[in-house]
Amino acid sequence: MTNRQEQLIDTHAHIFLDEFLEIKDEVIKRSSKKNIKKILMPNINYNTVRPMIELSNSYKGICFHMLGLHPCYLKENYKSEITKILSFVNKETIAIGEIGMDLYYRKDNINQQIDALEIQCEYALKNNLPVVLHTRNSINQTIDVISKYEGRLKGVFHCFDGNYDQVKMITNLGFKIGLGGIITFKNSKLKEVVSNINIEDIILETDSPYLSPEPYRGKRNEPQNISFIAEKLSQILNIPYDKVCEVTSKNAINLFDLQ
Repeated sequence: MTNRQEQLIDTHAHIFLDEFLEIKDEVIKRSSKKNIKKILMPNINYNTVRPMIELSNSYKGICFHMLGLHPCYLKENYKSEITKILSFVNKETIAIGEIGMDLYYRKDNINQQIDALEIQCEYALKNNLPVVLHTRNSINQTIDVISKYEGRLKGVFHCFDGNYDQVKMITNLGFKIGLGGIITFKNSKLKEVVSNINIEDIILETDSPYLSPEPYRGKRNEPQNISFIAEKLSQILNIPYDKVCEVTSKNAINLFDLQ
């Protein structure tokens, strides 16, 4: 790939995790050299709050933090954990996330997942913050919850891997579609769906350290790889690469109020 000069934003990267403990400075430097100007970091649970906020304080203007409880980390005390996490929200918090539902690992606690999602959506609404939604095996169920806030809440369905009917429902709710490494996978059916999405409805993400795009599939992902996702989207939509960078970055800046 040629050395691109257009700016990109990685809207979803967990570079505060232990996988990056010794190398996070190099990871941020590498992404900066590839013109990834901003890295947005979704929280996971109470234990990740402090390392994430420390990183956003060390790299002001580059790394931005969100706060929320990931659905895979719901325990019996989820209500008190959410309260503790949200007590860290300040003027530099850009979103409530990563929140949502995950029916891949567990279905038996679906009522608690819905409750946790609603608690955090209500908080986002009151504080005029967008939400970043995890929807693994649960896009329709998440749409059902989010529909209750139609026209009042904004955000993104992160790591989207659904169908075009779901795209229409999501964008009609005023939400963005978060696209990552899956669109580069050779066997992905998502390419057909993506070819029909308006680029104004898309933001880009790596989900680092997970879901590395081709040609790095199976290796640890990092924000610099977002250029491969932008390249693939440019091919799928038949839009110039620089236009993909410009529009998806503008979409992210507007959604997360990164002016």
